Amino acid sequence: MNRLASRYALLSALFIVILPHWQRLDLWLDIAILLCFLWRIPAIEQRLPLPNTLIKALLVIASIAAIKYAYNTWFGPEAGTAFLILCAALKLLETRDERDCYVVLTLSYFILAAQFLFEKSLWTTLYAALGIIWVTMAYVAQNQSISIKIALKKSLMLLGQALPLMIVLYLFFPRLPPLWTIKLTEGTGKTGMSDNMSPGDLAKLSQSTELAFRVEFEDKKNIPPKSELYWRGLTLSNFDGTTWRTSQLSVFADENAAWSEFPLPQWAETQIQIVQQKPTHYKVILEPTDQVWLYSLMVPYSRDKGIGLTRDFRLVSRVPVFERFSYEVMQFKKISLDANLPFWLRQEMLKLPEKGNATAHQMAQQWRKFYASDEAYIQAVLAWFRKSNFYYTLEPPLLGENRIDDFLFKTKRGFCEHYSSAFTFLLRAAGIPARVVVGYQGGEWSPTGDSWQVRQMDAHAWVEAWLPNKGWTLLDPTGAIAPERIEKGMTDLADNQQVWGSSTLSTLKYSNYKLFSQLRNMADYLNYRWQKDIVGYDSAQQDQLLLKLLGDSSIWKRIAIMFVALFVIAGLLAVWTILKGQKRHHPADKVILNLSYRLSKRGLSRQQGEGVVAYLQRLQIAQPHWQDVLIAIEQEYCMLRYQQNASSSTQKLKQLLHKLPSYQPQKTKQV
Repeated sequence: MNRLASRYALLSALFIVILPHWQRLDLWLDIAILLCFLWRIPAIEQRLPLPNTLIKALLVIASIAAIKYAYNTWFGPEAGTAFLILCAALKLLETRDERDCYVVLTLSYFILAAQFLFEKSLWTTLYAALGIIWVTMAYVAQNQSISIKIALKKSLMLLGQALPLMIVLYLFFPRLPPLWTIKLTEGTGKTGMSDNMSPGDLAKLSQSTELAFRVEFEDKKNIPPKSELYWRGLTLSNFDGTTWRTSQLSVFADENAAWSEFPLPQWAETQIQIVQQKPTHYKVILEPTDQVWLYSLMVPYSRDKGIGLTRDFRLVSRVPVFERFSYEVMQFKKISLDANLPFWLRQEMLKLPEKGNATAHQMAQQWRKFYASDEAYIQAVLAWFRKSNFYYTLEPPLLGENRIDDFLFKTKRGFCEHYSSAFTFLLRAAGIPARVVVGYQGGEWSPTGDSWQVRQMDAHAWVEAWLPNKGWTLLDPTGAIAPERIEKGMTDLADNQQVWGSSTLSTLKYSNYKLFSQLRNMADYLNYRWQKDIVGYDSAQQDQLLLKLLGDSSIWKRIAIMFVALFVIAGLLAVWTILKGQKRHHPADKVILNLSYRLSKRGLSRQQGEGVVAYLQRLQIAQPHWQDVLIAIEQEYCMLRYQQNASSSTQKLKQLLHKLPSYQPQKTKQV
């Protein structure tokens, strides 16, 4: 029974540590691991023989080749983690003795730690703590051949003793910079922006409540109002009649950005005119996106190394954001951007497909003739949006081949990408340079008000039009249709079920949003504090803590305090263990202690450090005529102490002691 329990403890421990990696692994690897687990379930194992040496060798070779094929390398965190998991799973197929079990359990600790290569959230840490407890339980169950319940209790006791030591090391051990860096090459990003936009894309994204990024403003008294929080991500200028895409001109390419570690190029000095005043400083904590583009307010600049400003005035990173990424930004108030629009840029921002959407094209050209300026034409189009029964909804109807015409003159129902796409088309058709900008708009404060949260549901698209003497100017046609979306934000607008649509699925999504809104906010905030205060605990924060506690942050005092604390904790644990061992005796041990006390007058007391079985065997040699009774006492004692599910009654043991000729029972005394 104990062997069976230890086997299930081993299998469950390995399954728990592999589970967080399940979605990162290729399908073939998931299937292979599952087959290894099923093969070693005792009920199946009795019917199937374990593979021989040749089959195991072929499995190893095939697995290594498959990892190379799946990841195109044998190195790196993704391929390395997959190889480690595969080794543990294949090791199950040759696990026969305790040594093999210990190898699998040791690998389990490393697999559990590999989670933090990809995710460092509070929930990952809590799951890792559960995994450590369970793997340690499996170790104890395997080592002592005891039930899972008892092994779990002992593992909690062991880890509880180690917890104070861990806290002391975390607080006082010098925070060293990483000795190496690991570059993730496999996508770990969450739902987010893509590099193109078609009708319906942002509507789907806006039904997600996942966190996109968080912002910490340096001066919370001078934060722009919510209606001005346009978090710029991409500009889209190529339109094929269906989809908006980024420009193919090399000048707009991310790799040709003006990087912070180099002097600003000529276009940045001449085409950007800003107000000479103190900029707004803020810090963005971006969730993984697998993309290089960053999000910022206009006009942005960052001094962080590896961050650049592109020709269309957005921030990009040199490397894709595969894990949570923080960067500092300065926002400058602009006077104008591209006040003198180059001819090549004007041509790029006026392109339209030669065919399609003829009605919208004709309307734009006719309207432009009636207005004396570009600004007057723009205001006329926005007024038409407001007065023509257009609706703002997350569930727009399907559009035909001429999507602009269908939206403007038939359905009149859409989300921000419908309005920005149609508005940009009408501007270009009227000879006004324009482009679509996608990113996020608005956001909300965290539960405690110390950071600004921007979610996927805040995804938004707006328009930039070039106007004489003003340069690029932000225009948001969504504000003409649903001004509450801009002024109050998507979070408040999402409380309106009509925005989500009338289908059963949309109603369900709306109900889930309402039900879990507060819980989601609190969970995100707890994870944010964990990232900032625990994961982000660096040498600077450690120095601040020591200055606050001790008035000094010298390295030698830090090390001295750490060692003193470790010795004190270790001493307290030792004293606690000794006192606990003295106070607690098994009922069978108390009977033997009584026997030792009674026989001490004959010089036959139990010696210091002598085991009970060894003591009873010594008595058999010293008193041969007691041998039969002493053998029975030894057997009864071993059964009471070591046999699982044995009765706790010592009545039979006491009756055997009465059979010793010179044993006179008295009140039990401690020896």
